[in-house]
Amino acid sequence: MKRQAEAHLTGRERTRLRVARENGYLNARSADNRRLVEAFSLWCWLLKIPMVWLERRTPHSRYGRVHLDMFTTANALTAAGQAEMRAHGPARASPHDACWERVPLRELERVANTVFRAATRMGNYEPTRSIFVVDMRREKPEISGTDDRFLSSVEQPQLSAA
Repeated sequence: MKRQAEAHLTGRERTRLRVARENGYLNARSADNRRLVEAFSLWCWLLKIPMVWLERRTPHSRYGRVHLDMFTTANALTAAGQAEMRAHGPARASPHDACWERVPLRELERVANTVFRAATRMGNYEPTRSIFVVDMRREKPEISGTDDRFLSSVEQPQLSAA
């Protein structure tokens, strides 16, 4: 029986998705890979694992790109994790994602496997969850938490004196 996320995929795409689940990364070298990447990202999100996929730069290119997406997890790459990602080749890396451009086709699978293993290695990621507390008993509720970036973007409710 097909899963709902896979119902719109062809047989070849379902095979690629099954192999991706076994390997930990998706080979999305096909021409129209958007549906396949979306199905794989849903699966990664459900399992809370980093999403790694590879694709060709253009249909006839001798180079490809490898993507790492940490948005499917509750984690972000640490500074050590970002440094290790850059050690696998010239990459654009941030705490939430990384991308390797112009990787020769013969190296794509190796780089994707190495990136997945590095992204799941202890010490290369940290939780991004913040605990926020709202004290509603006070006249003017205060929000306290561990993430100052979020606190600066939250508007404090204004109580009108009627």
